[in-house]
Amino acid sequence: MSDTITVFDKLVPNQALNNDLYADPPTDYFPALFRTISEASGLRAPREEFLLEESSLRSLEDMASNPVNLRLFELLAKLVRARSVLEIGSFVGLSAMTLARAVGESGRVTTIEKFPHFAEIAVRNFQANGLADRIELRLGDASEVIPTLPSDQTFDLIFIDGNKERYAEYFLALEPRLQPGGLFVVDDVLFHGDALNTVSQTEKGAGARKMLETAAAAKSYLRLLLPVGNGILLLFKP
Repeated sequence: MSDTITVFDKLVPNQALNNDLYADPPTDYFPALFRTISEASGLRAPREEFLLEESSLRSLEDMASNPVNLRLFELLAKLVRARSVLEIGSFVGLSAMTLARAVGESGRVTTIEKFPHFAEIAVRNFQANGLADRIELRLGDASEVIPTLPSDQTFDLIFIDGNKERYAEYFLALEPRLQPGGLFVVDDVLFHGDALNTVSQTEKGAGARKMLETAAAAKSYLRLLLPVGNGILLLFKP
């Protein structure tokens, strides 16, 4: 039997070989998995962790990073001892606030948000949670905002979660600004499986696929694509 197992048969927790001893109905597996991760990791729901004003246009569940991803981002920021963070895609500020806590009182987070509706809510959330002094929000399209950043400004961690179509463009533009020992974190790089298609069905999927191809060619980086959520790509700069 072991001769038939492939390297991809035990990749994620819901594959048969990784949950064949789970005794309850299969429909209960993911709630049990999330509950167990949360308990073991000491996670709290975002609405318990922060005072949050939410958007009437898009829900936290739809747009924001889930608690598991947020803890991963926090842990990564701590591991690289980040003091300066850049985020592309603020939404209502949940990930920016998580990273602001991780960098500490002396750290700074710069976050870029294209849409005024989300940006205004995010700023109010920063203020409500006592983090406004650590976070600078820049309003505008990231491709236009990035060139306006101070020429000497560098970052220890860069979190890319904006327009999927421009992921590779953002990465290439920001490479010189990432400090040695720093980390790129790129979210949603599988884009609902579209990045795995030979020909992507959407422009966002094609952008995510281009980012993965760009990462594959970035041989100076230590890289790992994690099959977590919608795909998280890590690139460590030696």
